[in-house]
Amino acid sequence: MFGYKCNLQTDTEVITYILDYLLRVQGLTLTEAANVIAAPFWSTIEGKTDEYEKKKLQYLRTVFPSLLVTGPFSIVLGFDGGLMALNDRLKLRSMVVGEKDDMVYIASEEAAIRVMEPDVEKIWAPAGGEPVIVTVKEGAF
Repeated sequence: MFGYKCNLQTDTEVITYILDYLLRVQGLTLTEAANVIAAPFWSTIEGKTDEYEKKKLQYLRTVFPSLLVTGPFSIVLGFDGGLMALNDRLKLRSMVVGEKDDMVYIASEEAAIRVMEPDVEKIWAPAGGEPVIVTVKEGAF
């Protein structure tokens, strides 16, 4: 679809092409792209009290229905200036995020983060479909 040819035939390749299409070709933001591939359920959208947010989510679900990824996934997407971590909307794949000072850790289990940083200051499991977007300071890697 959309002119892409899958050579590796993996779900990772498909998600990469979906994100390229949404971010580069369509010009969506990272959060908007996350709301396409891990879209909130219609019932969740209907319960939104912010009318602008509700309309935007309805629009994204209506315009890009074929790009909703319904299976289990947990991805980390690198971009110029940072990264985005995202898991499926049902949390069939786990994802935990930790922070200490100016470091961010992303793993499938808290234990992995604690091995890397035993004194992690903040640790949480993002909700299903909730993107975690991390940007780096200019010039820092």
